[in-house]
Amino acid sequence: MQYTFENIDELIAKRFAGEIGEAEEVALETWRSSSEANHQYFEQMQRLWQKANLAQSALSHPLDVEAALARTKSKIQQIPPKGTARVVPMAYWRYGIAAAITLLVGAFWFFQQNSPTSTVQLAATENTLRDTLSDGSMVALNQHSSLSTAFSKKHRRIRMRGEAYFEVAKNPEKPFVIEVAQVEVTVIGTRFNVDNRSDSTKVIVSVEEGKVKVQIGRQIIFLNAGEQATIDCSNEQIIRSKLLPSGNVKAWFDRKFVFDDVPLSEVIPILENAYNVKIELKNKDLGNCRLHAPFNNEPIERVLDLIAETFSLKVTSSSGIYLLDGAGCD
Repeated sequence: MQYTFENIDELIAKRFAGEIGEAEEVALETWRSSSEANHQYFEQMQRLWQKANLAQSALSHPLDVEAALARTKSKIQQIPPKGTARVVPMAYWRYGIAAAITLLVGAFWFFQQNSPTSTVQLAATENTLRDTLSDGSMVALNQHSSLSTAFSKKHRRIRMRGEAYFEVAKNPEKPFVIEVAQVEVTVIGTRFNVDNRSDSTKVIVSVEEGKVKVQIGRQIIFLNAGEQATIDCSNEQIIRSKLLPSGNVKAWFDRKFVFDDVPLSEVIPILENAYNVKIELKNKDLGNCRLHAPFNNEPIERVLDLIAETFSLKVTSSSGIYLLDGAGCD
């Protein structure tokens, strides 16, 4: 199928509404990457789409998007009466259509299928938070992290900040889409972690099971189980890597660790994140000591005592900081 500009508008609308098919996705991305003007046009529509979420509180009934879209385009293309006809520059016509479509789809996203969208807001404060969403998916939020959901008969969308671990209920008919910073993560059913808490300029997606699509701007990659992507939001750069043996991507909420020949220099940050404590090595050479040990939701004092016993170290605590001291390891 050859896509005219009008077709592209509809593909963009379907993309934001979560209804786009695989072939249409390929066509849209091909068009989008063919020129900088196309990319800028798509970006403007995306910004308008985000603003259109404000329409949620103003509407109380479902919309027929196709009919409304047709009416809007018809009005825009009407010829002014009685000799006042003038040619409207294509750019203005395009942006008018873009704004109209985006606002309509924003409302449609919340109120389609003749049933209200299910929305939930979750926020963690000083403690981590774990909950089950309406579709059966499990989510855990790290400290000071939050998310809001917008689930309908056809879509599962989440907007989040901070760090969250997901176990997504499989449903091929309803992709699970997460928006964090400028990054979009799309899955069907899998287990993975999204971290925008460690560094607010980056998003780290770590896949424990299944497959996810990660997109920022025009960059798209697919991650499989055991892979991780670090996305720099400032320059839209994506770095793919393997999960480290010390990854323990969900240990921050279940405190279950498996350290298999992992240096203490990598163990310490994982423990600090999981227990929200500060741990220091008085002798920097201790960072080379390699730990072989599993821990199953033990108190941090017990974990540090076992590490100290393993390497003949001394553990002290002062001003809320745990200090490990002793000779280095070869």
